[in-house]
Amino acid sequence: MADGGRRHARRFGSPRALDPAETVWLTCVGLPALATVTLNGTPLGTAESAFAFDITSHFQPRNEVWIDTKGIGEIGEVAVEFRATDG
Repeated sequence: MADGGRRHARRFGSPRALDPAETVWLTCVGLPALATVTLNGTPLGTAESAFAFDITSHFQPRNEVWIDTKGIGEIGEVAVEFRATDG
């Protein structure tokens, strides 16, 4: 990246069908610097040390996430979590 940062890209598929009473979250703990997160071409937001974004409306059978950091360090584990909704 021109600003001295780094793009971390990951591709992942859906391991199963989504239950109507579930939401899907993209999470990460351990960002080395300010980061911008994009899923399937849709910006999700920015974060400084960790993030948890509800990606239910953007979740597809095949997905690609980009995490653009302002620093060059490594990022922590990126995970997809299926969570039961209340009610």
